[in-house]
Amino acid sequence: MELREEWKRYRDETDFCYEVLPDTLRHTGTEMVFHPRQLIVTRREFPRYIYFITSGRALGTKYFADGNEFNYFELDSRNGSVGLLEILSRQSEYVATIMALTEVKAVRMDAALVYHSIMTSMELLRRSVTLVSRDLYTRSASDGRFYYMDGLNRVRWYLADYYMTHHGQGTAVAVQAEYRDIAVSVGISVRTVGRSIRQLKESGEIRSRKKKILLDEAAYQRIMENLEL
Repeated sequence: MELREEWKRYRDETDFCYEVLPDTLRHTGTEMVFHPRQLIVTRREFPRYIYFITSGRALGTKYFADGNEFNYFELDSRNGSVGLLEILSRQSEYVATIMALTEVKAVRMDAALVYHSIMTSMELLRRSVTLVSRDLYTRSASDGRFYYMDGLNRVRWYLADYYMTHHGQGTAVAVQAEYRDIAVSVGISVRTVGRSIRQLKESGEIRSRKKKILLDEAAYQRIMENLEL
């Protein structure tokens, strides 16, 4: 038995979105429209409903006990299931506040019906295992790497890694990632990314041109010299 061959057997049962639900379950849903900046769910609410996004983009925002804001994931029609992780882990509240970034169309379903359908369907169970496992894998890698780093050093790490991944022989690299991309990658808020970039510019570690961060070998060396692990 070969592991990659086993993976191939179930490669079509990976995503968990509205389109993969059985017709009997889809017919129970209610179509809803959320306008930009409108809340879809609020953290700590009981997960009475699951929302499957069919179009548009939404942002999940988590607030820590110390008051820090952390924008930590974006949802769309490919991965847009609000509340699914909560009911699969049997948690009694949404872990994050979800807000529409654009106009969002979603189908709202009774969480109990969705949970029952998952527990009685091998295909949906396999999709659920993949969903939860990928989430755990991503978070484990990120938490382990950055656990002891503050925001500034997480941004330093990101920029150093970006340079090593994208640089050519003797050429400078323009960082194409947006602040939100960096924030999601290293687990801090967009505001912390902006503040850290400003500090790195003021200290002379990095420079920018036309609103793009430029990294060369000298900048990489300065970042690595100041990186506190």
